[in-house]
Amino acid sequence: MTLDIQIKTFLVSILFGILFSFLVDMFYKQKIFNIILSFIVILIFTIIYFLVLLKMNNAIIHPYYIIAFVVGFYLQNILKNLLKKIVLFKKK
Repeated sequence: MTLDIQIKTFLVSILFGILFSFLVDMFYKQKIFNIILSFIVILIFTIIYFLVLLKMNNAIIHPYYIIAFVVGFYLQNILKNLLKKIVLFKKK
């Protein structure tokens, strides 16, 4: 696998981690059927992630793609908290 494909896949993994965290937060806040909705969203998102990897690099998964996905997941949480602090600061 070329370096170009590895970098693109790494960035896509971070992006999918951010989107995944956002969607789980959004659907988990729904009180009705939150477990079922979360499971469906996770299942669909996992399938989409593997389809994107299939298009990019024949669905080869390296450990650092999973690490990048988790980093994206936590990055979204950090950005969300930072934006909340900025919005609260501007309201005062």
